[in-house]
Amino acid sequence: MHHHHEQGKAPTMTETSTTKTPYEQLRELTHDDWEAAVNHRFVKELVNETIAPEVLRDYLIQDYQFASDFLSLIGQVLASADTMKAKVRLAAQLGFIAADEDTYFQDRFDQYGVSEDQILHPELAPASIGFKKLYTDTIETRSYADGLAVLVVAESLYLDWAERATDHGRNLPVKPEHRGWVDVHRGDYFTEWVEFLINEFNRVADPNDPELRERFQTAVKYELGFFDDPYVGK
Repeated sequence: MHHHHEQGKAPTMTETSTTKTPYEQLRELTHDDWEAAVNHRFVKELVNETIAPEVLRDYLIQDYQFASDFLSLIGQVLASADTMKAKVRLAAQLGFIAADEDTYFQDRFDQYGVSEDQILHPELAPASIGFKKLYTDTIETRSYADGLAVLVVAESLYLDWAERATDHGRNLPVKPEHRGWVDVHRGDYFTEWVEFLINEFNRVADPNDPELRERFQTAVKYELGFFDDPYVGK
């Protein structure tokens, strides 16, 4: 898969800096933070089922705060898309997410005895505060490329950890609280969605636009911080 960069692979004769896609260029720019996120303790503990319940609980409470922002971001990307084909694909994804009832979150909140107040009004962790601002600012740009920059990081970074940590599905956790979070971030459907986002990003993005680069880098930084936050003070 083209979004899996194997470490230490020598570049081919034809692969010079000029032929790298915008996505590849920005991935290289954020390499260290990206790898730290994808190989994070959270990911490893989730997949090998050693994660502390309170860590997963706190992570999910924070993540749930973005369900609404995430739909808004996809909506902005849909609204600003420049082709019918892209709009149709984005609309299908919105429908898929909306129909996906959110049962994983509700089951976990029941399992961990999380109160309605904790679900709806938690204290936001540092990365969550940063994400909220990034999402809001990005939605306000009304720019297809800017919206994709944040969306492609959110989705492709998760596909990357879920595929790598499970050895492409050969090493899956069993318990629903671990398995459920892995299943929604890997496999054929999610892979196809991420490839669509990468292709669209490569089609419209100028990798030398400083604002776009900053947006992509900031998104990766907060993804890493988001994995760090639930361990703080534990």
